[in-house]
Amino acid sequence: MLQSLTIQNLATIERLALAPVAGLNALTGETGAGKSVLIEGLELALGGRASAETVRAGAKLAVAEAVFTAPLPPTAARALAELELTLEPEEPLVLRRELAATGRSRCFINEQLVGVAELKAVGEALVDFHGQHEHQSLFRPDAARGALDAFAGHDKLLARCAAAWAEAATLRRRRDALQQAALDFERRADWLDYQLEEIERLDPQPGEMAALELEEKRLAHAESLGRAAAEGYAILYEGTEEQPALLAGLREARRRVAELAAIEPAFADALARLDENEGSLADLALNLRDYRDQIEADPGRLNEVITRLEAIRRLARKHGGGEAELLAARESMRTERAQMADDDAERRRIDERLAAAEAGLARAAEALSAARRAAAGRFARTVLDFLRRLNMEKARLEVAIEPIEQPGPVGADRVDFLLAANPGLPPAPLRRIGSGGEISRVMLAIKSALAGRDGIPTLVFDEIDAGVGGEAALRVAGLLEQLGGSHQILCITHLAPIAARAAAHVSIRKSVQRGAARTEALALEGDARLEELARMMGGDGQARPARDLARQLMES
Repeated sequence: MLQSLTIQNLATIERLALAPVAGLNALTGETGAGKSVLIEGLELALGGRASAETVRAGAKLAVAEAVFTAPLPPTAARALAELELTLEPEEPLVLRRELAATGRSRCFINEQLVGVAELKAVGEALVDFHGQHEHQSLFRPDAARGALDAFAGHDKLLARCAAAWAEAATLRRRRDALQQAALDFERRADWLDYQLEEIERLDPQPGEMAALELEEKRLAHAESLGRAAAEGYAILYEGTEEQPALLAGLREARRRVAELAAIEPAFADALARLDENEGSLADLALNLRDYRDQIEADPGRLNEVITRLEAIRRLARKHGGGEAELLAARESMRTERAQMADDDAERRRIDERLAAAEAGLARAAEALSAARRAAAGRFARTVLDFLRRLNMEKARLEVAIEPIEQPGPVGADRVDFLLAANPGLPPAPLRRIGSGGEISRVMLAIKSALAGRDGIPTLVFDEIDAGVGGEAALRVAGLLEQLGGSHQILCITHLAPIAARAAAHVSIRKSVQRGAARTEALALEGDARLEELARMMGGDGQARPARDLARQLMES
């Protein structure tokens, strides 16, 4: 519910703080005191229409902040989840709107900057306005359908219909995607087959390009490589008359160092290094000899290597530039071609599956429609019973249910509430009712019929007492108090019987300070409340008889 409302620099409000309680909260005050400005501030905080003209004269920025306590209704939780906002179990939800005198507006949810549409989506799930207000829930599309379903308890039927619709929608999207893909299926398949055949015929292997490039260099330089290996081997192992073999000289040097090491320990390390070097050079000599014997020029093989390497390079350039890109392209095309084969098979099956899903959706929608038609009369009678208690004895309410062509997640019906407030008038949709008081009373009757099953925790009633007095006023007060058992209610009223039933009473007053009008909110208790009730009944708030009458009203 609404924990607090803070408004700054909005019209006649310089700064105002309101802390409504659970149940019925009465907002009273003289005409023009600023009660409607307070409601406008709440609407502003919830994403309502904003106008720079409402910023207080001389101020640069108007701010409206509404704080709500947990638990939040499911619709609000879903709206927050779509914004990737999560709250701790006991964390309050803070909605704030800043309106600059230039007309620029900024919206925040728990200090996260959001769009006004996102703020409004969350706000509509938290507060329902009844009167002349844009937030009024039953003026929104599908709101009447939602109210009828809530009244009749159609949760299971709605869930069944939503699941059937989701299944059909998923299959329909898949079918459409496959049909779109089928438009160029043959052309794409032929292209993939040609490309794959070209690559598979060559069949490049990972690392093959590097191996071929090395082999090409070896074959192209076979003569010089063989000569270098032979000469290196001769220098190390064979030697000539002019230049003895390097290994032979190394062995002679080792014998000399060994003689030294036998007497001088300092040469032991040098002897070990000579042994190590001799072994390494001997291995190198053998490797050079083997390489000399193996290497040979092969013009035929060189031509084969050049031809294959160029073929791989050409394909690699065609598919991205290198061997890795070529192999990746082959794998990607293999995967796509296999998927196309699967899609072709699925395309032949999906129409049958979609037809079955749509038949299931039609059955679920028809079951829901039948339940709505069965509940419509009972709902209308229940609301009319409440309307009669609200001094609208001659009113007629009809629940109009019309089929729509394509079933959706909430069925295949368009639901509207039609009201004839007075005899001789044809029933018309609620949104066409001109009287704010009548609208408020109809909304009170509907909310009372729903008995808290609508899921919106806070209700605002404005002008609900228009044209009401006497016994009817007591009935309105009784229904508001009763509805306060399931909702938090903010009710702007000029009727003492309503204010007397409230769990909290706030007086909205306007004064002139430093030449400027200023609206304030004052919580009333004890004698102050009795005085306000006496004033509302047309008496002198200070006179004892009027105060006694106010006390009797509260006690009754």
